[in-house]
Amino acid sequence: MPAATPDIDRILEAIRAEARARGSKGAVGSFSSEAGAATVHLASHGLPGLDLRHAADFLALPLDAFLGAAYRQLLGREPDSGGAAHYQRALLRGALTRIEVLGRLAFSGEGRRRARPVPGLALAFLLATGYRVPVAGPLAALAARLLRLPAHLQDRSTLEAAALASGSWMKR
Repeated sequence: MPAATPDIDRILEAIRAEARARGSKGAVGSFSSEAGAATVHLASHGLPGLDLRHAADFLALPLDAFLGAAYRQLLGREPDSGGAAHYQRALLRGALTRIEVLGRLAFSGEGRRRARPVPGLALAFLLATGYRVPVAGPLAALAARLLRLPAHLQDRSTLEAAALASGSWMKR
């Protein structure tokens, strides 16, 4: 007996109903088939858009979105290919954490001229840099963990290395 062909319209309607039930506000998974219109509408799953007002807000972004958002927020421009490649390689190798990249952009000459402060960044950058000091750094990281400081103030190098190894860092 041949397998029944799935009814695509019925499946799509079930997906749309589930998305609406979860709080989606628009046309879920739809696209315009008109010539020249290539806009795809993605479901937000009811999550509000990220408003990057604090250093900790940048930590949830995927790597490519993180670099673009950091450049736009701190330098007021899109990343140049050389700078983006440099920071992406440093992040992927574990040579820098996201907080360190944010700090280097914010406290660079260009970042200081733009003067777009990000609350929480100065202390987080100071601590992230300090965590790299031999002997004192690991002790400071342990103290931060014991004091239960917020995540953006703790040593994130191990966490980010684990995320990189699992491949989950690049996913949206």
